[in-house]
Amino acid sequence: MPTFAYEATSPQGGVTRGVIEAPTRSAAVERILGQGQTPMRLTEQSVGAAAPAFERWLWPQWNLSAQRLSIVRELSLLLRAGLSVERALVAMQGLAKNARTKATLAQLLEGLRAGDALSTAMGRAGPLFPEAMRKLIAAGEASGRLAEVTARLAQAHTRNKELTDRVVSALIYPALLVIVMLAVLVMIFTVVLPRLEPMFAQSTGALPWPTALLLGTSWFLGLFGVWLLIALIAGLVYLMYALRRPGVQLALDRFATNARLTLDLPRRYQAAQFCRNLGMLLDGGMTLNRALEAAEAAMSNRYMRSFMPKLIDDVRQGRTLKAALEGAGVFPRLTVEFAAVGEETGRIGAMMNEAADILDRDVQTEMDRLSALLLPAVTIVLGAIVAAIMAGVVTGILAANDLAL
Repeated sequence: MPTFAYEATSPQGGVTRGVIEAPTRSAAVERILGQGQTPMRLTEQSVGAAAPAFERWLWPQWNLSAQRLSIVRELSLLLRAGLSVERALVAMQGLAKNARTKATLAQLLEGLRAGDALSTAMGRAGPLFPEAMRKLIAAGEASGRLAEVTARLAQAHTRNKELTDRVVSALIYPALLVIVMLAVLVMIFTVVLPRLEPMFAQSTGALPWPTALLLGTSWFLGLFGVWLLIALIAGLVYLMYALRRPGVQLALDRFATNARLTLDLPRRYQAAQFCRNLGMLLDGGMTLNRALEAAEAAMSNRYMRSFMPKLIDDVRQGRTLKAALEGAGVFPRLTVEFAAVGEETGRIGAMMNEAADILDRDVQTEMDRLSALLLPAVTIVLGAIVAAIMAGVVTGILAANDLAL
């Protein structure tokens, strides 16, 4: 949809500037007039209009978190400086360099000027602002603590992004090693070994089994390599399709949550997110029932989320949060105990935040240990593969020249 930059005057005589999306120029004028303003200048931004749509197609979904963090962090700073929500968004729009962010801020401003609350305007911005965040923003607006709520949201998203960046940084170098090693193996099996095969054929006796295995692998790849590549690409495409199916996602989340191989990291990570969201919602003035519903909507683990309806129903029927968490059976014991302490002291929100901090530190410590072990492990495995290939080549050369080992 085309985007138009406009300059208009308000009934009070003030001049406002902004960006509005409309199918045609006349429709843009009608929207501006519908906001009670008189348009003075309207310019179509053809490049800027195409950029957000192109970015939505090109940008990976995980980049939304970086954009969300940037918007929430800047909004928190400006609100704490004393600006109104509309004035803060206008200032953010002027500072934004990314066309996608500018379009999002323009959409939020359009909603505010049409009389919507900030949380309602966020709901029209697509998947950028999840339900839990919108409900927390709504609670902050209702209680008059929007600046504090946005500050807590910025802190929570900063912690999540730091953990994600740490994991990605730890995986970059091992991934590069694996890619380079695969390229080297393909070169050895498709170029080097076929050239050595005539020399191996000169051996008077049977070739050593490592050499025979290498030659067999080289022959197989030379004969079926193209078909294997096609099958691999088709398998990856099907895997990407399968991973989008709810049933497959549920099965993967169940395995990640319960398998010992994952060291209980997915369970603790999801529990930390749940506790932090629940704590922020309770501190923002929500009741426990509504806070649990909003925290459920923010859970990314489908397996753990499947236990939430019964947990919420237990709380509605009068059971304590501790008993409901125990009945679910998927949350770490630390979460249950801190919920019990929070109920006894009347500080459930604060205790949930404390539990989230502890679980976050545990996850970060485990991830640091695993990342420290990952690179040496990958190096040793790749070194062993290279040594095995070299052993097969050397023993074949020695056998071909009738040399004793």
